[in-house]
Amino acid sequence: PCSRLGYPGSEPTAAWRKAAEARIEQNRKGNLTVLVKDAGGKPVPGAQVSVRMKKHAFLWGTAVNASVFSNGRMTPENLERYKQEILENFTAAVMENENKWPQWSVVANRPATIKVIDWLRDNGVIVRGHNLVWPSWNNSNVKEALEAKGNPPQLAKVILDHIAETTRELRGKFVDWDVVNETFTNHDFMDILGRQVMVDWFKAARAGDPDAKLYINDFNIIEGDDKAHQDDYAATIKYLIDAGAPLDGIGLQSHFPSRVTGMDDLIRRVERFAAFGKELEVTEFDINTSDEGTQADYTRDFMTYMFSHPSVKAFVLWGFWEGAHWIPSGAMIRRDWSLKPNGQVYQDLVFKRWWTSADGRTGTKGTFTTRAFLGDYEIEVRAGGKARTVRASLGKDGKTVECVLD
Repeated sequence: PCSRLGYPGSEPTAAWRKAAEARIEQNRKGNLTVLVKDAGGKPVPGAQVSVRMKKHAFLWGTAVNASVFSNGRMTPENLERYKQEILENFTAAVMENENKWPQWSVVANRPATIKVIDWLRDNGVIVRGHNLVWPSWNNSNVKEALEAKGNPPQLAKVILDHIAETTRELRGKFVDWDVVNETFTNHDFMDILGRQVMVDWFKAARAGDPDAKLYINDFNIIEGDDKAHQDDYAATIKYLIDAGAPLDGIGLQSHFPSRVTGMDDLIRRVERFAAFGKELEVTEFDINTSDEGTQADYTRDFMTYMFSHPSVKAFVLWGFWEGAHWIPSGAMIRRDWSLKPNGQVYQDLVFKRWWTSADGRTGTKGTFTTRAFLGDYEIEVRAGGKARTVRASLGKDGKTVECVLD
C-alpha cells in the first residue's frame, strides 16, 4: 500500500553485489576438513560426517536497555521474551545508556548494570563499552565535572579519574570501549583543555583496561550528507593516530533517516575510513522510517556490504524491540513480538544464507572437506556403529579436525 522510497544501488543487477559476494566467500569463509581415524590411527573412508554451525565469528549485536531488566518497566513475560530474543539473535551487545558517565556515576545503579553485563557474558554474548567520554557539558553533566568548570587542571583530572575508575571497575568485561563519542558536535572539553587531551583519554583507557580494543565513535559519517562532519571525523582520527593515541577501531554509528545513503556513496565512505588501517564496527544501526519495504531492502544490502568488508568486525543494532527502542519505527521486532520485514531479512542472512550445515562421507584418505563460514561448529562422525561428536572453531586459515572413533 505505500510506495518504496528506494535508493541508488538497490537494483538486483547493481554492480556492487557481485563484488560483495566474492569478498564474503574470500573473507568470511574457510576450509573445514574432518579427518576420521579408527582406534589404531588408520583413516576411516566412508564415515558419515555432519557439520553444524553454532555461532558466527563475526559479531552480530544489539544495544540492550539494561534498566528494563531491573525497574519493572516490562511485564515478567515481556522481560523473559526480551532476554530470549537477545540470546537467539545476537552474539554481541552494548548497554544503551547505563555505561555513559551520568548514568554510571549513580553508584547505586551499578550493581544492576553489572548484573546484566554478567548475564550476557555468562550466556556467551560479547559486550562492548559505550562510552567513556562524551565531551560536552550537555552529555557529561556530572557533579564533579560541573564543579571543575572554571578550573581546567581540575577538569582534566576529573575526566582522567573517571576513565581510570570506570575501566578498573569493568576491566575484562568488554571486548572494546568507545573512548570518545561524537567529537564534532561535542567538543566543550577540547575547547577548554586542547585537542591533545583526547590522546590522554585513550592512554588512560589503555592503562585501565589493557585487553579492550579502543574506539572512537560518531554519527552522520556514512548516513546523511554532512560533509563537514565526515571530514572532521577523518581529521580527528588522523590526529589521534599521528599523536600516538592507542586507537584500535573506528565506530560508524549508522542511524539512518528515511532517505538512506546510496550504495556507491556508502562504499566510498566506508573505504575512506578503512584506509586508516583500523578495525571498523557498525556500532548503532537503525533506519527511522515507516517505509518497511525500503527498510528491509536496505538492511539486507547494508549488512551484505558490511559483512563483505574485511575491516568490519561487528554489526550492532541500536535496539531490536519496538517496546524498548529509542526510535520505535527502527526496531526489527514489533511490540507484540512479531517479526518485521527488516527482522526477517536479518534472520535469513545471519542464520540461513551465511550459515553452514554440511553432510557427507569421508573419502579414501578418511577426510571430508567443506567451505564453511567462520565460527564455532559441532561435528558429528559415524562409522561402523560408532559415533563421536566434537566441537571446533574455524578461523580464516582453515582447520583440520581429527575425530577418532574408538
